[in-house]
Amino acid sequence: MNTAAKNHPIGYLYLLPSLSIFLAFWLIPLAMVGGFSFFHFEYGLHPSWVGLTQYTSLFQSGLFWQSIRITFAFSIAVVLGGTAISLLFATLLASGLKGQGIFRSLFFVPYVMPVVATSAVWLWMYQPGNGIIDEVLGTLGLNRQIGWVNTPNLALVSLIIYTVWLSFGFTTLLFMAGMTNIPKELTEAAAVDGANNWQGFWHVTWPLLSPTTFFVLVVNLINAFQAFTQIYALTRGGPVNGTTTLTYFIYETAFNYFHFGAASAGAVIFFLLIVTLTGIQFLISRRAVYYGA
Repeated sequence: MNTAAKNHPIGYLYLLPSLSIFLAFWLIPLAMVGGFSFFHFEYGLHPSWVGLTQYTSLFQSGLFWQSIRITFAFSIAVVLGGTAISLLFATLLASGLKGQGIFRSLFFVPYVMPVVATSAVWLWMYQPGNGIIDEVLGTLGLNRQIGWVNTPNLALVSLIIYTVWLSFGFTTLLFMAGMTNIPKELTEAAAVDGANNWQGFWHVTWPLLSPTTFFVLVVNLINAFQAFTQIYALTRGGPVNGTTTLTYFIYETAFNYFHFGAASAGAVIFFLLIVTLTGIQFLISRRAVYYGA
């Protein structure tokens, strides 16, 4: 303990509210979930110790591995697609487009609205035949009976489109904030040296945006892995488990089949997966992220 802490022990009292919340809502539940994963724990029955049996059963489950594959496919599409679209819109807005304030507000509205509410609107838009998307396709003379959330091949795509729409406004603002921190002298110097807009972006703006890009990638990846509400509202994991991500698999295991021990084991695997992927991103960032201007 350092001298400052010895002389001012009352400082720990100020930390107590935050530490209490951290313990009550993070550490203790995490420890409980880890403990439950070693028990056969079903609703209305006494838990019984089974050791690693829950984990073994999960690794032998085809649906579990399918949920992991779907989670990765969904997350990669959302992260790459959302980041690219956000960067595009941020670049357009930063280029002096008129009405920037209005566009910023419109882009940010989906992010602050309840996911359940916006999911209900998109579910109506996705309705085959009478949804707004199929109505537009009908006016263009195209097929207007598309099962956007009822067809196995399209349901996951529909979820990806909605999730990108939901988050790209927030990440667009992050990119715009990152662009404001880039010294104008550098872009002006590149223009004087004969660089066109694309060359200036690629050799000046993009490298200096790497810290913002890294932050956006990490946040988007975690949010994509944790996506649940839109899956529940739009597809309920179907059709034919085609949109059952790992989070929805854990939910169904716990609250549809009441296998709380198996769901806890899945949650532990899910937690370790996110920690591992985030750690890999930070390792990559040591070489790919440029923090100096």
